[in-house]
Amino acid sequence: MHHVQQVALDLFASHDFETVSIEQVARAADVSPSTIYRYFGTKEGLILHDEYDDRLLDVLRYCLDQGDDFWSAARTSLATIWEDHFVTDEASTRLRTRLWFEIPRVQAAGYLVIADQVDQFARIMADTGRWSFPQARIISSGIVWSFVAALRNWYDSGLDTDWRDHITDLITWLERSCTPQTTSANA
Repeated sequence: MHHVQQVALDLFASHDFETVSIEQVARAADVSPSTIYRYFGTKEGLILHDEYDDRLLDVLRYCLDQGDDFWSAARTSLATIWEDHFVTDEASTRLRTRLWFEIPRVQAAGYLVIADQVDQFARIMADTGRWSFPQARIISSGIVWSFVAALRNWYDSGLDTDWRDHITDLITWLERSCTPQTTSANA
């Protein structure tokens, strides 16, 4: 399905998202329209589908099940997909990000995808027994939506900066904000 998504992205980049049909993508990718609907659901799904999400969540689950602290598990999960997602597929990642923030209906659909991701993430956390599902949902919501905010900052910067810098800063800030700070007796 990587090929189908890449064909769709190429068509969206060379034409306009609104003018490209599922049938045109199917024809160019040499698949049937029903195949596109089965794997991507909608035209917006051709942009929003992230083939690396499952791998990231699987590694996160594995690390948490092994007893890793949350932030170590998050860093390991990101490191697992980094080269493929943000180096090998860098152009596609940048284009998908640009389309997400520039096309309102893609952005709206993206927020629904993110809401589902929050719950998937929360289930993984709750399955460890360290958090209840309601606790995990609140924690995962804060983390996942923070990643979306960092993605927006990257987009607002023109997508010219290194995405890794945004992620490194984000994890550092989140980790620091979740760590109890010592306070002065005079405060």
